[in-house]
Amino acid sequence: MMSQRRHAMLFNRGRARGWLLAILAGCLLAGGCAQSGIETEYGRQRGWGDDASVNGTDIFVGMFEAAGHEVDSRRVLLTQAMQSVETIVWFPDDFEAPSQGVCDWFEEWLASGPNRTLIYVGRAFDATPQYWRKMAPRAPAEFQDEYRANETQATVRARVQAEKDRDDEELTCDWFRIEPAKSRNVRKLDGPWSAGIDAARCEIELGNKLLPSLKVERELTADDDVLVATARESHWDDGQIIFVANGSFLLNLPLVNSEHRKLAGRLVRAAAPGRVIFIESGPGGPAVDPPQADNSMWKVFGAWPLNGVLLHLAVLGLIFCFARWPIFGRPRVPDEASASDFAKHVEAMGELLRRTKDRAYAEAKLAEGDIAAGKSVQ
Repeated sequence: MMSQRRHAMLFNRGRARGWLLAILAGCLLAGGCAQSGIETEYGRQRGWGDDASVNGTDIFVGMFEAAGHEVDSRRVLLTQAMQSVETIVWFPDDFEAPSQGVCDWFEEWLASGPNRTLIYVGRAFDATPQYWRKMAPRAPAEFQDEYRANETQATVRARVQAEKDRDDEELTCDWFRIEPAKSRNVRKLDGPWSAGIDAARCEIELGNKLLPSLKVERELTADDDVLVATARESHWDDGQIIFVANGSFLLNLPLVNSEHRKLAGRLVRAAAPGRVIFIESGPGGPAVDPPQADNSMWKVFGAWPLNGVLLHLAVLGLIFCFARWPIFGRPRVPDEASASDFAKHVEAMGELLRRTKDRAYAEAKLAEGDIAAGKSVQ
């Protein structure tokens, strides 16, 4: 039994390592020269063959899959579709707090099934400046100034985006309050999750502070500021919300750091076994049970797993059509049948006799033919 468990652990580690190498290679190769841009889309997975974003969730998704979870992503909240989901991970691309309707939906979801987990990751981080800062020393000498200029532009852009004028109401919800603050690097970690983590090797950044309004257990803190906290309410049926201040140790580029992967692994272990959904939403948060505006048959081409099945069937259909009907090369002229070939007459007569399925009749006809042939010879 122990041997099987050990093999399973090694297999899972291998899968996770494969995900990391594949995604990180894409991230690094994207910045091979100054003329090449990088993907910076926040909080989303990229499809196979696409360059991974430095702000993406591909590696974090891979860690859940390596732990045995079935992972999918959505951009809206569908009550019926979420009833079989044990864990929801939400990376909102929104510096404001969630709306009341979204908070109510998640609380109803937590209360409608046992041991459910919502992992909420705050938006106050952008990995783009960190990418240019890390890549500048590795770039060719003629491109280093351009890399540093890119870092400066990305830093200013991130700061402007985070410091847009907002009302206080937009920074507050039933779960927490967001307090705008200047970004800083975390030098010391405290709390239960800090055990075994080398804070000196971490590159966690803390910007806007996330101040929970619920009663929480502080799992990871920095100078008394919350980095990770867990809230549990009696009416959630043993469910929990794990608040993460930002994605500075969960997005693709930060997960290059092995200490960050340790922290991400604790989030993965905190989720109950089963289905995991990553919610990808922009400003305003995800729509709740939106009406189905398009009921045409073409919708099946965008629904998993039918879209994958239909795509393969379409490819097979094209291959069949090319193999069955087209004529390639010079056309061949078939030999023309001669109307005066007596052998054709004999074959046709034999086929007619075969179709009668009457052996006696066929033999009688053949005998008559022999007699007639004999008379003609005489």
